[in-house]
Amino acid sequence: MRIRRAEARDLPSILAIEKTCFSREVAFPPEITTFLLEEATALVAEDADAAGFVIGFVNGEWAKVVTLDVLPERRGEGMGRRLMEALEREFASQGARAILLEVAVENRGAIDLYAKLEYSEIALIEDYYGPGKDALLMMKRLQEGGAPTP
Repeated sequence: MRIRRAEARDLPSILAIEKTCFSREVAFPPEITTFLLEEATALVAEDADAAGFVIGFVNGEWAKVVTLDVLPERRGEGMGRRLMEALEREFASQGARAILLEVAVENRGAIDLYAKLEYSEIALIEDYYGPGKDALLMMKRLQEGGAPTP
């Protein structure tokens, strides 16, 4: 598996992965995904085909993970972890000192992954994904060079 920067030619694969991973109510529409590919940091994990991606951006010392998607049949292979670690390195190289993300409270697999990557739960956001669909706000602090703070 290789991780690389996403390109415009990856848009169809990214849209297909997004559609597979998230319900229509939560998935980003094609226009937003296109914008994010052009304006944010987007990384793709692939073998022969794209199997996962992560998108985020930096604003000053703060970074934000917008989405992390791994095809269901490829989960458990460490792809999500590798994508997140690569994104964290990108964020650090752009001057980020802390990273924020939101995750659905019922998504235990993602919450466990982020906890292993040393993200801390800092708030509950009620109705973030719609009525009755709450999210956790999680944060990780970075040192110079992208390492987590002790």
